[in-house]
Amino acid sequence: MHKTDRINTMMRYINNRQYFTIRELMTHFSVSRSTVIRDLNTIQELGMPLTASVGRDGGYAVLQNQLLPAVQFNSEELKALFVSFLATLNTQLPYLQNRNTLTEKLVAIASQSQQDDLLTLQELLVFDHTNPRNPKLTELTDYAPAQLKPLLNACLTTRQLVLTTATGAQTVWIRHVFSRQANWYVDAWNLTSHHFVQLAIDQLTAVAPVTQEKVLQPAAIATAIKRAQPQPNVKLTLNADAIQQWHNHPHPTAVLQYQDAFQQTAILECVLDPTNQQQLIDFSRWYLYLGAGARIIQAPTPLITLLKQTAQHLLTQLPQ
Repeated sequence: MHKTDRINTMMRYINNRQYFTIRELMTHFSVSRSTVIRDLNTIQELGMPLTASVGRDGGYAVLQNQLLPAVQFNSEELKALFVSFLATLNTQLPYLQNRNTLTEKLVAIASQSQQDDLLTLQELLVFDHTNPRNPKLTELTDYAPAQLKPLLNACLTTRQLVLTTATGAQTVWIRHVFSRQANWYVDAWNLTSHHFVQLAIDQLTAVAPVTQEKVLQPAAIATAIKRAQPQPNVKLTLNADAIQQWHNHPHPTAVLQYQDAFQQTAILECVLDPTNQQQLIDFSRWYLYLGAGARIIQAPTPLITLLKQTAQHLLTQLPQ
């Protein structure tokens, strides 16, 4: 790590701790004692007031109510942040509606040469959602469901929530919030009916925490899920090509079980309700997206039937 980068990182590191020692810094940054001492002297010269205590357990602390100097980004860090903003243009993501002001602030702290580099990157890079005829287009068309951010904020406090839709309310424990085919969904355990449900977030009308007297212990929820969880009825094998497709569009509730040290083959197991037609349709489309590198080892008969019908229909659409 370059000295300037190390000092900036070290300043943030020690500012987040009430107390630290030279040995901690030596271990964390993999540098010698003399290097740590020189860096601490530099940090003090930059205006961060440190106090030292002597003795066997002596160390350093930052004086209370003191502020760090303004954060400085090097050229590579600025590029990384700017490209991250570009890559998420026109994408349904929470917390990004203020990206215009974030981008303006980012460019404002850059030097003239850095600004030129950022504008050049904007012209060069073309992502999935970039307008190739007008790569300078900066108008944001982000749209996220109205309840997505309230849902995420509520989950930061408790994952036991009451989710309300036009058809009623459900008391649930949130397992995942995921995006699929440009739509956001919540994967949750219904605490009343004791089964997993998936709800489209754009169908939610209200999100509220469960009242304190109805909150369940996490262990009780885990036990109920384990008791009710059915055995996987879908099993796939994936080669390297299918694994890459999976990374681009992973299954929302299943994880890959890699079969080799180089992660070139994997197994995926999940549960599919054979009576839920929408689940069958969604899974069949996702399976076809994985490509020829994905092979079904086990699956419910309705899913196999649907896949055969889809394949036959696709064959009839091919030109003679």
